[in-house]
Amino acid sequence: MNTEMTDNKARELAGWIFFDAECRFCVTGRRRWGRIFERRGFVWLPLQTPGAAMRLGVTEEQLMAEMWVLPAQGQPINGLRSWIELMRHVWWLWPLAILLNLPAVRQVGQIVYRWIARNRYCLAGHCTTKHRHTAFLEMP
Repeated sequence: MNTEMTDNKARELAGWIFFDAECRFCVTGRRRWGRIFERRGFVWLPLQTPGAAMRLGVTEEQLMAEMWVLPAQGQPINGLRSWIELMRHVWWLWPLAILLNLPAVRQVGQIVYRWIARNRYCLAGHCTTKHRHTAFLEMP
């Protein structure tokens, strides 16, 4: 009986979403979108979770650069591709996932996503030299 219950729960798990729990911008996004993806079997975990980099098979620097999704059955996905993967699980976001996955849109979207990811602390109103990543935002 216990095995049967475990098997049912395992089938319901879609994967894990790793987000930056020290970033107000990211935490707000998780609050806004959290339940939508939780209802579809995703579990949110902070990037700061011990062992997260090892679980994803990436370096600490790669881990902290962007959001990651680890599907229950699949390889880790990061950046814009992680949002595309999540959107594919929600019927009303599915069309947006198709649009974002078009080659030209995906290229531009990835550039925009990486800029936002690099500057997420400044966008959240908590820009410090520790978190500042680009010269673009620095004042002379």
